Parts: sequence; C-alpha cells; structure tokens
Amino acid sequence: MSIHVKDIYDCIDGFAPFGTQEKWDNSGLLVGSPSQTVSKILVSLDISLSAVEHARELGCEVIVSHHPIIFSPMKSLPCHSIVYEMAKNGIAGICCHTPLDIAEGGINDILVEKLWNVMDFSKNTELLDDDGCGRIVTLTKATSTLEIAKASKKALHCEMVRCSKWDENIEHIVRLGICSGSGASMLEEVAGKCDALLTGDVKHDRWYKAEELGLGLIDCGHYHTEIVMVKYVAKKLKIAFPDLQVFESKEGDPVSYV
Repeated sequence: MSIHVKDIYDCIDGFAPFGTQEKWDNSGLLVGSPSQTVSKILVSLDISLSAVEHARELGCEVIVSHHPIIFSPMKSLPCHSIVYEMAKNGIAGICCHTPLDIAEGGINDILVEKLWNVMDFSKNTELLDDDGCGRIVTLTKATSTLEIAKASKKALHCEMVRCSKWDENIEHIVRLGICSGSGASMLEEVAGKCDALLTGDVKHDRWYKAEELGLGLIDCGHYHTEIVMVKYVAKKLKIAFPDLQVFESKEGDPVSYV
C-alpha cells in the first residue's frame, strides 16, 4: 500500500498536533501535494539549499523540518530560491515548529532529559508559560548561571555557551526555566516564575533586561537547543512507517566558532 505526504503529515499531527501552534507560526505542509507518493524522507532542523540538495541526492520526496520554509508572505519566487528548488525537484516540505516545542515528549522535554543527565533536579516539570512553550525544573540546591552554563555546554554538546555576568558566581538559582530556540522575549512573562532562563539566540538588550528583572540567563544557541528534534522525529517516523527509508540530516551548526 502506497504512503503519501498526507500520511506523513497525519503521523506528525499525532505526536505534535499542528492545531497547537502559536498564532504567529506557520507550521504545516508548506510545499508540495498531500497526494504525492513517498518512499524516502529526510528529517532536518532547517530546509536549507544544502538540505534540499541532500534530499535530491538521496531520492527523498519529502523533507520534514522544524523551522518553516515559508514564514512571511511570499511576494515572488526567484529561480534558485529554496522553495523553487523544492518544487522543481518534486520535494514536499512539512514543517512542524511550535507544535514540537509544546508537545509532551517534544523538544523541551528532551532538553530536560539531557540536562537531567548532568544536573541534579527532579524530573517533575511545570509549564513555563500558558501555551506550553518551555518547562521549569527545580534544582536540589541553589546554583549559579556559570555552573548551569558549564553543565549545559556538556549536555548539549555546544561549542560555546553564554551566561549573564551579573550573577555568574551567585548561587541563587533553584527554579530553572528551559525554552528551546529563542525564548528571551519571554523574560517579563517568566520573571517571578523562575530564577533563571536557559534558551538560545539572546539579543544584546535582553541581557540588561534580565539583570533588571533579577533573572539569570543562559544562552546555549538556537541550533543546540533544537537539533534534538531530528533524532526524535526520525525515530517516530521509522516506527510509524517501517517500509520507508528515513534519513537524518547531517548538516550541522550553520555557524563556525573561532
């Protein structure tokens, strides 16, 4: 019996429902036809030009990614753009963004599991916000942002981790907020709920806002807080579709550190 793009979409919808996405998000089947037959899938954090080329070389009919390939309204479709290359090569794109952040067992729960291996806290978590984007863990003893940065660098295999300087040696953190991707916009919302926030992509002004709020801040990078989705989604798809070939993107961090 043939497997179609819609079957892949429905499978993902089962463990990370697209209906839970944030209002500003654009998760879903963004490129291609739901009726397209599928024999090979590539799972990638992003749909980049190199990911499309990798999928083409492997013969994959669909790429499943975390970040949406189309986010803002498109006003043109230039030749050699990523979406153009996908359409030209008959490669569909299913993007599951905030539903994977929110989902039980999804990205944020995987981050908790990985950090639990190097830090001492209960696995009983609380939701960081009302939408379910992020988790809060309670440490068994107060610690500093510097110690959390060292532990998270090891747990998430980061090239570099940044932490707030004002409290790097102050052991004041008991309740640690964890938010994959870029969560520093939530500082005002989570202040009072936790003592520090571990996230990625922290902009310059957010460090000062965190200090003003008395909130520790740890930046593990966008890539390193979300790349865990590749193995997670690939495993789910392999179990659901044992007759399909499911590949994991090996693209790696798009940034070099010197």
